[in-house]
Amino acid sequence: MSTPPLPPAALVGRHAIVCGGSISGLVTASVLSHHFERVTLVERDHSDDAPRPRKGVPQSTQLHGMHLRGMNILGNVFPGLQEELLAAGGRVLDMTESQAWCSAGAWYPRIRSGLGVGIQSRPLLEWVIRQRVQGLPNVRVLDGREVTGFQTSADRARVSGVHLRAPGGGQEETLEGELVVDASGRGSRTPQWLEALGYPRVEETRIHVDVRYATRLYQKPEGFEPGWESMALSPKLPEQRRLGVLQLIEGGRWLVTLAGWLGQGLATEDDAGFLEFARGLTQPHLHEAIKNAEPLGPIHHYRFSHNQRRHYERMPRFPEGLAVVGDASCSFNPIYGQGMTVGAMQAEALGECLRQGLGGVSQRYRQRVGKLLQVPWSMATSGDLRFPEVEGKRPPAFGLTNWYGDRLQRLTLHDEQARQTFFRVVHMLESPAVLFSPRMVFKVLTARLDTAPQHPAPEPLAARKPQSQVA
Repeated sequence: MSTPPLPPAALVGRHAIVCGGSISGLVTASVLSHHFERVTLVERDHSDDAPRPRKGVPQSTQLHGMHLRGMNILGNVFPGLQEELLAAGGRVLDMTESQAWCSAGAWYPRIRSGLGVGIQSRPLLEWVIRQRVQGLPNVRVLDGREVTGFQTSADRARVSGVHLRAPGGGQEETLEGELVVDASGRGSRTPQWLEALGYPRVEETRIHVDVRYATRLYQKPEGFEPGWESMALSPKLPEQRRLGVLQLIEGGRWLVTLAGWLGQGLATEDDAGFLEFARGLTQPHLHEAIKNAEPLGPIHHYRFSHNQRRHYERMPRFPEGLAVVGDASCSFNPIYGQGMTVGAMQAEALGECLRQGLGGVSQRYRQRVGKLLQVPWSMATSGDLRFPEVEGKRPPAFGLTNWYGDRLQRLTLHDEQARQTFFRVVHMLESPAVLFSPRMVFKVLTARLDTAPQHPAPEPLAARKPQSQVA
């Protein structure tokens, strides 16, 4: 869905620098192009001429999702982006009509939700966005460079640029700018660089979950038409710890991800192990679909050890001329699919802070992002904290909230209003507070969930063997 472009903005400076060409960095560069005469995007990897996984994004081969809030922001920053993704092979699927979704042992009804979700691989999404950014007349993409530190004013109260060099060594150069944005990802060196400049070390919150992913591409078999275009088998937390997702992406391919919490993900590299893991999911349908499908490459593994939030908003001192976005600020358990959306929200927030001028923007932005992150961080970590082995501070009434949430989710299976509200909250279109409105609380507490209608599962239908495998 396209939305109107960003409104005109007054220029506040001559040059801004974005460190990192992730999706968060690309969106930020575009936002800054409305506020600065020039923007330089510094990226360690070299630009590619096609949608391919790149070294700087080791998880790029894995399944990625973007919530509707994130896609709306992308449509605002890059008008017509959804149409370009569709032209490149992406798809828009209705959340429940096009997807077979089993959550905690119950299937959602296959009816139109009206919520169309963009589906494509991460490399395609990033590549299309990168083409748009490279086409901006006042944005320069400087690839094949790594940032080695900040340049500051003499009193170290302001970041005034960055030091660069070719990856692995070489002569260092300095790039000056009035605003530096760190979009370098989870491995950001900003905490160490600030500490070396005499600032206190930023406080971090970590919640260890040891999530392990295994993803493989398959060719969708000719003639296999089960009536759905993607499938998600979600566990009942905390008793179950594995999930499986099959998604139809560009090129008529299936992207299949198997994952698990607390070390329960797939660890083997062989075909038999992948299929056996799929067979052990809560429902047989995903295994039935892929057991005779043709693999299109190796199994790609990815391990995510912990949720990580850096509380820049709590630092008593922080330099002007610096902002941190995306995973460099906060990285979430990827199972919940919030990362790219929250990065886009931060880029949007930075642009709004710049509308008040360049002076004091770093302080305004970090305080605003501190509040912005509260809801997505709570949404992601509350699921992980349901596992008794996961260490972390549980909020007040945590058990009662989980009980309410479980009843609410069962209610969404047969109550259309509850389902629509719940999905809008998941996609960050509405605040979680709407789930506790008097009307919703009454429904949740009084619903006879034990007698609620059960929706039938899709008929298990094995994918037809490719002709070359037929005896």
